[in-house]
Amino acid sequence: KQWYQRRVAITAGIGKDYEPLFGLKAEAAMMRKLPTIRISFRLPEESNSTMYLLEVASPTGIVFTKSLVEGQLQLTDGGFSAITRYDIKEGGQRLHLYVDPATKLKEIEFNIPMDTKFEVTNRMPVQVSLIDYYNPSKRQTI
Repeated sequence: KQWYQRRVAITAGIGKDYEPLFGLKAEAAMMRKLPTIRISFRLPEESNSTMYLLEVASPTGIVFTKSLVEGQLQLTDGGFSAITRYDIKEGGQRLHLYVDPATKLKEIEFNIPMDTKFEVTNRMPVQVSLIDYYNPSKRQTI
């Protein structure tokens, strides 16, 4: 039972004396009149991982687009320099960013702009997860 409770705390990133595994944070923002998700996290100093997966869902009525993601990938001075590849899934509703753990950046922060397809009155918060690709038990979801 204790093992299960600890695993739930790690997965959910909650707990009384528990610091989230990657310090994953996400917030809504606007950038050049586009809805944007601002994401930050830190990679472990010591890790055997060869890849991390950042999985981001988009809010209802908003999608990730190839042109906006590739525009951010062109930036060489920010967190996107740690991204080795990306996939847009489910018609733009989900974005997978593959993070290279060998990056010199340990504190990673970047903005992901999106495109509005239609207006929604009360948008629900979206799920963002950072997962050790080859050891999925090491993950944080917010």
